[in-house]
Amino acid sequence: MNIEWIPVNLLEIADYNPREARSPEVIQSIIETYKLKNLIKPLLVRKTEDGRYEVFDGGTRLEALKMLNVEKAPCIVYECSRREAIEVAAIVHTNREELTPAEKGKFIMRCINEGVWRNVEEAARNLGFSKDTLYDWIREAKIHSAGIKTKLKSFLNRDTKRALAVMPRPIREKIINELDSLTDDIIDKIKDYLPNILDEVSRESYELDTDEALERFRIKIAKFLESGLEHSVRFRALSGSTYQIERIENNVVIKVFSRDSSIHQLTIPCIDLREFIRRLSKFTE
Repeated sequence: MNIEWIPVNLLEIADYNPREARSPEVIQSIIETYKLKNLIKPLLVRKTEDGRYEVFDGGTRLEALKMLNVEKAPCIVYECSRREAIEVAAIVHTNREELTPAEKGKFIMRCINEGVWRNVEEAARNLGFSKDTLYDWIREAKIHSAGIKTKLKSFLNRDTKRALAVMPRPIREKIINELDSLTDDIIDKIKDYLPNILDEVSRESYELDTDEALERFRIKIAKFLESGLEHSVRFRALSGSTYQIERIENNVVIKVFSRDSSIHQLTIPCIDLREFIRRLSKFTE
């Protein structure tokens, strides 16, 4: 690894650079700083076999330098393989707040697919994040890839995203489009119940084709709306936890939430409910 001034015409943004959108405002800020101070942060690059250089960190700076018609750019040159460069890029970019969770998640999946890490657990150890954080990023990437609309983002909590993320991609995209077609009134009615519906469809999805899964989803939504909201109760208890009790077919489902994430779930067949309550009452006497 060494620092070199490299001709800008030999630099190109690596196809594994995780940033997908470059802000015109940031580019202009870099241009103004360079004009005033002649100062720019070095780019991280890898030399390729054809004598050119892949920029795996500094793509936005490279765009600014091209607009300035600068001949050479300061670069930190890594003598490494493509796989090693991808790993360095992952470490550098996942620690940046300005990179979106979806961009981070997409890049994590790419690293695993290209063999940089065997699985999410190994990626988490190398990046210094918890595996739950990486799974959250991956869920965001899968949802983002379906072109999710702005109005849906406000009610897709962690449980909903998790249920969508485990579905086959064609089914996930169909269901997201279906959700986007619903009125705000319907969305408001089903938003607390939606993770349960999606979980049910997800369990069935690998045995159904896309249209069958979508129809199953529509039927479950219709049944819920027909049943009325009296089949779902949500309240905050003195302990600070939030409880949700709902009737799902022939079962009563009790969920305990913390910070809008489901942490416990108990499913009781309706046929057992009376005896369950009778025995539970002994603990409150």
